[in-house]
Amino acid sequence: MSITTPWRPARLDDGLPLYLAIVEALAGDIASGALPPGTRLPPQRQLASVIGVDVSTVTRALNECGRRGLIAGTVGRGTFVTADTGSIASLARTERGGTEELVEMGLVLPLYAQEKAGMAAVRRALLKLDVERYLRYADPAGMVEHREAGAAWVHRAGVRSRPDQILVTAGSQNAIACCLMGLFSPGDSLAVDELTFPGLKTLARMHNVRLVPVTMDASGMLPDALESVCRRERPRGVFLMPECQNPTTSSLPRDRRRDIARLIERFNLILIEDDAYGHTAGPHHALTTLVPEHGIYLGGTSKVFGAGLRISFVACPAGLREALENAVLGTVWMASPLNAALVTAVVTSGAVERVVAAKAKEANARGELAVKKLAPHVLRTRPGAFFSWLSLPPGWTGREMELASRMAGVRVFSAERFAVGGRAAEAAVRLSLTGPETRKELSRGLDLVAEVLARKRPDSSGIL
Repeated sequence: MSITTPWRPARLDDGLPLYLAIVEALAGDIASGALPPGTRLPPQRQLASVIGVDVSTVTRALNECGRRGLIAGTVGRGTFVTADTGSIASLARTERGGTEELVEMGLVLPLYAQEKAGMAAVRRALLKLDVERYLRYADPAGMVEHREAGAAWVHRAGVRSRPDQILVTAGSQNAIACCLMGLFSPGDSLAVDELTFPGLKTLARMHNVRLVPVTMDASGMLPDALESVCRRERPRGVFLMPECQNPTTSSLPRDRRRDIARLIERFNLILIEDDAYGHTAGPHHALTTLVPEHGIYLGGTSKVFGAGLRISFVACPAGLREALENAVLGTVWMASPLNAALVTAVVTSGAVERVVAAKAKEANARGELAVKKLAPHVLRTRPGAFFSWLSLPPGWTGREMELASRMAGVRVFSAERFAVGGRAAEAAVRLSLTGPETRKELSRGLDLVAEVLARKRPDSSGIL
């Protein structure tokens, strides 16, 4: 339940414009913990009266705070300190060059050791390819043979697209950036799960697209909640990971997919479907198949094989293709044709199925190990998942658990990193099962997590 506070700044910096002085005062109180995540701020008129300024100054200050990601406003509910305030948005390593050795259970890596069949196909392709041909400028949408491979790739998830409906992008992160750049205008809204992929949060902030959180449960986004958001916020689109949602591992049930598809059509939404972990779910049908004229399907390959190749096959309806192609042209001009050729070689060689099977076997073994090591704690996972969602005992927050784990020698990522909006994030952390290179290293990391959880309360020394 959100707390409403009669906030007023202790002092305003005379050396700053008035609205910026309010921004800095608010940011300082958020950083100090005086205004914790989920705190509801007073209405603008009340705030203006308390501070002794006009409403327009407060409006300008709050807009700047929103731009910085400090607060989030929800129509009809008010303005809140964001759930992810104070957490690091990036999931990349930030300690390069340091001396500490952490067990990596934060970053979700592709299980490189299980990519032998794919890498063999890459090496064979390098001996046969006319490399010079792929070192030249090419169509921003991708070469025809690469788009043909892309059509075959997305068909694995039931998406029936012709090669002329496929775009080759420099990975799914680039694809998301192109969607936001080409299909959204500054100030537009995008509906998302209240816990979502942090890379999307970063890109949305860069492109001034407002993320609107939609309530979810253990099975994912709630259709009724999406309908309420659509009526209240009028979003331009919705971003979803229907299979093995990041970070919770949830999978949208079939009836819920149908309900969400109807809402997408009813409110004329653009669906951005990121299927980064769809290969871990076995045969499945993308949500895009229910709304082919609204859906943009991102068929990333980085978690399957060749993360360094950075290729994603994007299926999009004809009406959105030109805008997305222009966005590719405006960002990277084209995805690397050489990289696309190597990925195409793996896709067409038949090696993909062997790689997927090897990774599924390893991921299953790692998931079973995690369940065993962390019993009786609540660990949400699924067969083949590359990560798990750990609910924490009373007295912990995700942020405290992340820091305490790091002090113990293992990196995990707190719920706050994934949270969107003003509601305080649940007490949970995401555990990567594929970050450690070996099961032995994973076992050590799980033991460290279990030791931290064995404490009755967080160790206050050095935490926050």
